[in-house]
Parts: sequence; structure tokens; C-alpha cells
Amino acid sequence: MKKKNDILEYIFLIAILVFVNIILSEHFFRLDFTQDKRYSISPVSQQVLGKLDGDVYVEIFLDGDLNPDYERLKKSIKEKLDQFKAYSNNKLEYRFINPADEADEQMRERGFRLIAQRGIKPKYFLEEKNGQKTEKLIFPGAIVSYRQNETPVQFLKGNKVQSDEEQLNQAVEGVEFELLKAIRKLSISEYKTIAIIDGHGEPAKEQLEDVTSTLNEFYSVQRIRLDSITALKHFDMAMVIGPKVAYSEKEKFILDQFINNGGKAMFIYDAIDIRKDSLKNGETFGLSKNLNLDDLLFKYGIRMNQSVVEDMNCAKTVVQTGLNGEVQALNFPYYPVIYQFNKHPIVKNMDAVVLRFAGSIDTVKAVGIKKTPLIQTSAQSKEVQVPFQIDLDVLKKDLDPASFNGGIKTVACLLEGSFTSLYKSKPAPVEYAVVVSGAKPSKVLVCADLDMIRNDYDVNRNMPVPLGYDRDMRYLFSNKEFILNAVDYMMEEELLLVREKEVVMRPLNEQKIKNDKKYWQIVNIVSPIILVLIYGISRYLWRKKKYGTPRNV
Repeated sequence: MKKKNDILEYIFLIAILVFVNIILSEHFFRLDFTQDKRYSISPVSQQVLGKLDGDVYVEIFLDGDLNPDYERLKKSIKEKLDQFKAYSNNKLEYRFINPADEADEQMRERGFRLIAQRGIKPKYFLEEKNGQKTEKLIFPGAIVSYRQNETPVQFLKGNKVQSDEEQLNQAVEGVEFELLKAIRKLSISEYKTIAIIDGHGEPAKEQLEDVTSTLNEFYSVQRIRLDSITALKHFDMAMVIGPKVAYSEKEKFILDQFINNGGKAMFIYDAIDIRKDSLKNGETFGLSKNLNLDDLLFKYGIRMNQSVVEDMNCAKTVVQTGLNGEVQALNFPYYPVIYQFNKHPIVKNMDAVVLRFAGSIDTVKAVGIKKTPLIQTSAQSKEVQVPFQIDLDVLKKDLDPASFNGGIKTVACLLEGSFTSLYKSKPAPVEYAVVVSGAKPSKVLVCADLDMIRNDYDVNRNMPVPLGYDRDMRYLFSNKEFILNAVDYMMEEELLLVREKEVVMRPLNEQKIKNDKKYWQIVNIVSPIILVLIYGISRYLWRKKKYGTPRNV
């Protein structure tokens, strides 16, 4: 009877295991008990991956003899891709490639060039082993392919002023976002629409080409004039970029009603007039200008100040320093470099941005509006009110830190909520128009620096200079990344919410490791031996007690 019951229990257990496996094969799930959920992917990622109607192939060029930090990044990429594969119903395949695995030097160099041409930037670093330093080249990036199209993914995109360890931690945090962004770019089918307002002396097409060409990969971007009350009817966002001529009341009313009906808006312009071309002669002036937008923004909770900010943390400009035409790149406080941001998804883990003659912004009372400063100067800054003169000869003297005591100044601010119409309590400037106020919640971003979005243009090469590139410093700042992130957030692209995930660093105490190294080496060697001896003696005594020969009574 007992044997029969044991067989039935065994069969019952097998049946339960088979049933559980069938259920789990149809309903995939994962359990992640880590505090920062580093082994989970967001619901946004699950949704995007679940909608894929074709196969995605990922080539990752981070393989081979890597140091522990880059091994950690590689491990994170592999873990994310395994999860992507599971949630995409096996529509994603990947492989790791070691570009340095080619034995032939010429073929290896050719492979490096081909990878770089596909958009993956190499990373050089010194590796120290046995007291010897060797230079290594790696490609911390990937190529994502979908529907016969491909796009590069660069993982090392964090704040470059941080330590190497912190940069790699930012890269680990950004793995899911960067991979998902590439998949979204290749799989997008419906494009939201963006209107760049024209007709007020805005920058030429060539000066906005870098950002608009990139935005066109995700959105439909058009330049339009506000010549009718329905001009913005079919758009999701309006961008006011660098106007020189004042808006009419009718145009301002069209913008106001667009925002109050839920349309998103960006205002990116200089609040004062500075003739930058005059700097070639050694000096220029800052003067007031009226664009007839101040009352609209004030109603929404923002005041654009008639001033320009200076910052000790700044880029350089070339100044003639000798009688024979000698030039030198000197710190120019009117070109602030910003590298400290809050944890908002738009600016989290972002590299530095560069400003040029940026104005300052103050927030004012606006009921129901949430205000989030996104870009702020350092505490070592000051503000110069118009009118003022800028003389490059002053740069030949050292900057006086004591004079930069104006504190932090806000340059870009995000407003969210249901806005009150400027025309709620006054007649509309358009005949028979019905004023709508706060009908739908919206988002408005204000940035007091046109150069945040305007690129230079290389006439000789007949092509735009990358947005954010500083020729004097030879550095590409993250101005374009800021604009793209801001547009994604304002367009309510849930993809950007993936950036909210934060992987907590738990670094080891290097000094303590150095001091206690011998102690822990001895502990690790001696402890197993002691444990084995204790186990052996205990087992011997136990067996002797249990099986030993009983004494005669």
C-alpha cells in the first residue's frame, strides 16, 4: 500500500510540474528583488517590443579582453537584450563581436574604420597590467537592424566631467533607453507633427538643419506662418525659434489658443539684441528688443529678463593678443558651459551644453502650473542688464572670481499644467473668435538662448556644423540631445520615462582594500581549511558516538 501511494505521489508531482511549465510558457514573467530594479525592463519597453512585426538584429562591438568596468557594461547589455528577446516573442537576435579579434593588422584596421563609418565612436583608454600600461581601443556601441534599415547605438553618452566609474554607471543606466530608442526609430509608423513658426526673421533653414533633420527621423517637421486662425490645427507642437520681428496680436492669439487647447510649445530665442558679427572688431553692444511675447509668457509663469548671464565655467573665444596678429583662445564668460543638471528625464545623465549670450529667466506666479528649471548656470555667475558693452580687450586680464557672485541663474524652464489664456479677460484680436482658456493640460518650454538650437554653417564645405560643436574647444556639446529629449518629453513619448531608472553605485573602498588586502588573503586561505577540519572532527565524533562499540554493563 505504501509503495502504491509513493508511486501516486510521484505521478502527481510530475503532473504539477508539467502543468506549471505549460502555464509559464504561455505567460512570461520575471521577478526582480533588487532595490533599483536593474534586472527589469519598463512597461514602455515591453509595449514597444510586443508590437514588433519583424525581426530585430543587434550587433554589439564590445567583446574580447575587457577590464572589469567594461565587462560590467557588457553584462548589462546582454541582460537587457535577453529580456528584450523574451518580451519580443523571440523576434530579437543579437551577437557580441570583438573587432580586435582579426589576426591580420591591415584587416583589423579596415574593420575598425568600417565600424566607425557605421556610426560607432571608438574609445581609447590606458590599461595597466603588472605595472605596464598599454593603449587599448574598444567600440562601446551597437548596430540595430530592422526592416533592412540600421542605426547606431552609442552607450557612453554620460556627463564627461564625471569620473570614469560614474560615466560607466551612467552608461549602464542608459542601456535600455539607448537600445529602445534605436528600435523605436526603425519601427515608427505614425509621425506626430511639429510646426516651426516662420515670418519673423527666424534663422534660415541651413541654421536649423542639424536639429530638424534629426527630428524628421521621429516627427514630421514643417515651417509655417500664422496667417490664419487654423494654421496650427493639424500640429501637435509649435516651436518659436529666434524671431527678430515682433509678433502681431493675431499671431500671439493663435499661439495662445493652440496651447490652451492642449498643443505643446517651445520658445527658444534671445530676449536681447546682440550684434555678434561686431565682435570681429573687438566689441559689441547689448540692446533691448521687443518681440511682443513677454505678456504671453508672463501669463504662463515666466519672465524673460532683459539681460545676459556671465559664468566662470565657460567656453573660449579667439582673441588677438599680439601686434603681429597673434591670436589666443581665452575664457569667455558670455559662453557658459553647463554640466550640472537635475534628475528630470530631459537632462538626466546628459553631457555638458554650451550657451552663447544666454539670457536669464525668472518664474512668476501662475496658478496650477508646475515649473521645472532644466538648465541653470553655476553659482559663480552674474547678470548684466541692458544696455551694455562687450569689449574683448577685457578678456586679456584674468577673470575676477569675486565679481561672479550673482548665484545660480535659470536659462531654460519647463512649464506643465492647464494654462490660463492671456485673452481670458480681454477682447480677442480676431473677429468672432471664442476664447478658450485651460481646456486641456499642456507643456511649454522656454529657453533664453537661440544658440541652444541654432547650428553654424560651413560655407566652404556647404554643410551644417553639428549643433553644439565648439570649434575653439573642439568639443561636441549635448545641445542637440537636450532639444531631442525635450521634444520627446513634451510630445509625451513614454520612451523618455525609461531614463528615470537609476542604478545605485555601490563602490568598494579602494583605500580599505589596499590596507586590509593581506588580512583578507589570509582569511580566505585559512578559513576553508579550518572549516574542513571542524567538519571532519565533528563528523568523526558524531559517528563514534552513534556507531561506537557499547560498553559492557
